[in-house]
Order: sequence, then C-alpha cells, then structure tokens
Amino acid sequence: MDVKSAFLNGELEEEVYVVQPEGFEVQGQNHLVYRLSKALYGLKQAPRAWNIRLDRSLKELGFNRCSQEQAVYTRGEGGAALIVGVYVDDLIVTGGNTREVQLFKQQMLTEFEMSDLGLLLYYLGIEVEQKKGQVKLKQLAYTKKILSQFGMSECNATKYPMEPKLHLHKDSEGVPVDATEYRRIVGCLRYLLHTRSDLSFAVRMASRYIERPTVLHHKVVKQILRYVKGTIHYGLVYVKGHYDEVLVGYTDSDLAGDHDGRKSTNRMAFYLNESLVS
Repeated sequence: MDVKSAFLNGELEEEVYVVQPEGFEVQGQNHLVYRLSKALYGLKQAPRAWNIRLDRSLKELGFNRCSQEQAVYTRGEGGAALIVGVYVDDLIVTGGNTREVQLFKQQMLTEFEMSDLGLLLYYLGIEVEQKKGQVKLKQLAYTKKILSQFGMSECNATKYPMEPKLHLHKDSEGVPVDATEYRRIVGCLRYLLHTRSDLSFAVRMASRYIERPTVLHHKVVKQILRYVKGTIHYGLVYVKGHYDEVLVGYTDSDLAGDHDGRKSTNRMAFYLNESLVS
C-alpha cells in the first residue's frame, strides 16, 4: 500500500512560518508570512512529523511497534496475526488471515488517502514471486546492474565465491588499488546479501579491507562478482509448511583466524523448517 502525499499528513510540533508563494501574494500584505498548520515537502521536520503521525495511527489500530526493528508493527496472534513493514510512505502487510488483511486496508483507507497496489512484486530492489505454497525472493535486476556497472557482464563464471583455504590479510606491502571503486563494489555486494546469504562470508571478509585495498583484495571481490554471474538466479525460497514448525540453528567459528589482529570469526544461521529466517 502506498500513502499519497504522505508528508502532508504530518502535524508540526513547532511554529514554522513561510513566505507567501510566488504568484499567490496578497496585494498590500506582501510583508506578511504564513504559519503552517501541517508539514510540507521540503521541510526538515516533515519526515519525522509523518513518522510520528503514522506511528500513532497504527498504535490506535492495536498494533505494537517492534523493539528490535522500528519499522515493523504487529497485531494479533496465531492465525489472526498481522505484520506491517513501513518504508517512508510504503506499507507491506502480511498475515495468515485474508479477512484481517482486508480489514486493515479498510482501516487505513479511512485514515489516509492510499493506493492498494495488490500483491507485492517488487520492493527496494527485491523481486517477490508468489505462487501457491511458496514465496521466492531474489534481486535479479539489481544483480545485472551490478555486473554491468563494474564491467563484469561478460565475465567467466566460477563455482565458488572465494578460493578455498584463502587467508586474507592487510597486505601492507601490496600494490594499492582505487579505494573508492573497491568500496563501491563491496557496498553493492553487501546490499545483495538480503537475498544471497551464500555470499555473506566472502563479502564480509572483503569488507575488512576497504580502508587500504590492494590488488590481492581486488581479486577477491572480482572472484565474488564472477560467482554472482554464474548464480544470478539464486535467491531465497519460503515454502508453506504442512507439518510442525521446527527451528534449527547452525553455527561455525574459527579461533584467531584473523592474520592481522588474531581475532576469531563466528556466524550463525537459523532455519524455520527448510526456510532461512536469520
């Protein structure tokens, strides 16, 4: 759902005055100004004012704000539970009960002027494919954009995101490369991690050396891009369960594996049945 002219719904807590708009001045009173009763686009207070208004409206409808993720709201329990994700003026709503979802939409339409965009297909670069019994998340268009941006569209693909048993280090005596370009590549790859958890280790290792990257580190990120080229259609798949829910966690770690600071590295992954959730 999309809120039309969202910032205009914000209520100002401060006194804000603006000059009379060009072409709409009141003759003989050109020296006077207007006092705003609501927010306008362009005001630095507008985003916060809109967020406060939306937060109050959702709480009045019985939603609770998640303490760990401030942009997520929940209402109800069990089969009647609703989850709402907020990104500025875009709202994603999901739940197991269609009636509850429709009720929420009607409640929001009475509060704000909104557009119901239907089933979620695309959101912040993430493509959503919904079929009976499963949901797929991937970033195909974003991945193609990354490869094109860094001249890797026609590169040879590889089967591994990182060479086995490769131990990265600061490479103090190595030849430096363009740090800005290196950071751009790493930044793009980090956003790709939303749907490509198989890249997590390699990208986070490459992220350690953004301060002074060398040819050694540049080869690593190029290896990751080559792997991405060969796995461009990979993503996350969530399958509807037909049995009891089972939460399984996996963890792995090394001891003092960092060659520079002798720090340890550890990571965890949690699956709800067969679906990766964290």
